[in-house]
Amino acid sequence: MNTIGILGGMSSAATGEYYKLINEKVKVIRGGYEIAELMICSVNFGNIERFVRTEDWDAAGKYLAEKAKNVENAGASCIFLATNTMHRVRDDIKAAISIPFIDIFETVSKEIKRQGKSRVGILGTYAVMTDNFYVDAYREFGIEIIAPDEAEKRKLDHIIFEEMTNHIFTESSKQYFKTAIEQLAEKGAEGVILGCTEIKMLIHQSDVPDIPLFDTTTLHCDVAAQICCGNMVL
Repeated sequence: MNTIGILGGMSSAATGEYYKLINEKVKVIRGGYEIAELMICSVNFGNIERFVRTEDWDAAGKYLAEKAKNVENAGASCIFLATNTMHRVRDDIKAAISIPFIDIFETVSKEIKRQGKSRVGILGTYAVMTDNFYVDAYREFGIEIIAPDEAEKRKLDHIIFEEMTNHIFTESSKQYFKTAIEQLAEKGAEGVILGCTEIKMLIHQSDVPDIPLFDTTTLHCDVAAQICCGNMVL
């Protein structure tokens, strides 16, 4: 097996989901008692929250680049950054390591294009839904992004940071996300990116059966399992 490196802790809920999903997928591929070989560096989410709130991307890039280099030095064959928001500093991480960085934007865009879509909505943290960086990142792969309105962005961000990163998942918040997805579809979205690694624990495809959901966590973990098992060339 290839040893998969994961930069996690952003949040612990999302990192736990990465660990669970990758192991489940490897077990399906290999069978028996097989699970993934992983190296997880779980960073302090308090630092990440501060970087995001103050938009201190320079400090964030230096912080995560150092952590990524540590994971490489420990023997990982590639790096997965288990968060959408902090892909904002992916270039800093790539510059610090010599092993492959498995980009979440590229991973998700491939699935969107495979399904014949090109114009999709996005849900995530305020930064993900607002910063042109994320719009441009998807545009690189031929994907046009539609975001919620300002008030919705603020509410969705609040739910993510105050509830979901603390492992709180309520029915009222689920209904709010469901409505946001439906409104994006009304704006012309052919599907919706769940652009925060915790969202998949709140809402599922069965909740909006007529609107394709592109869950970044599941898609990223699918690739990790394939690489781990040697089914995908690095």
